[in-house]
Amino acid sequence: MNAPAITDDRKPTGRKAETQGRILDAAIALFAASGYDGTSISAIAERAGVSRSAVFWHFSDKETLFQEAFRRMLVPFAEQFKATIEAQHPREQIFELFGVYEEFVAQHRDEIEPIVRWILESPAVRASLRKPLLALVDQFVQDVCLALEGVVSDPQEAHGLAAALVSLLNGNLVLSFVDPNPRAAEIRSQGLRDVARRMLPDVAED
Repeated sequence: MNAPAITDDRKPTGRKAETQGRILDAAIALFAASGYDGTSISAIAERAGVSRSAVFWHFSDKETLFQEAFRRMLVPFAEQFKATIEAQHPREQIFELFGVYEEFVAQHRDEIEPIVRWILESPAVRASLRKPLLALVDQFVQDVCLALEGVVSDPQEAHGLAAALVSLLNGNLVLSFVDPNPRAAEIRSQGLRDVARRMLPDVAED
């Protein structure tokens, strides 16, 4: 069974939505600055302008708040993918999706870098983010697979190729924090596209 897609369909409305939004925005900023262990519920409440009890009322505990903050940050990413899938011809989607991924990483590097570091360094954070992170990866694989099905007749082969290409993208993301040299990043990005073209010789990139 596929992991659930990351969407914003369950957003509350009215005053509750406004309060939750402030709490989540405060949590995202503080988690990014101080890490999971270095961020307290009291600090989040103070930054959001609410009481500690309000934070617990809306999110029950720190782990749930951390997961929701992570999910909130990824909603625009999922929405960009959805727009790309809906707007592009199947033969163009594959390379467009690579571009959406890379552009999102470039625009949100300051938020993504500490998350990658926490996942690699902290078993507790890794366990906490496992479900939403795998949901994101699974959704991206499905999006790439849908594009590949327009040029690959075997659905099982399309899924395998999609998983391989997404793994290369994720590897490039991790390497970009180890080796941030722009030229090296450009070579890795172009290499991904070369691999895709060799896998799919009939796919034309605009």
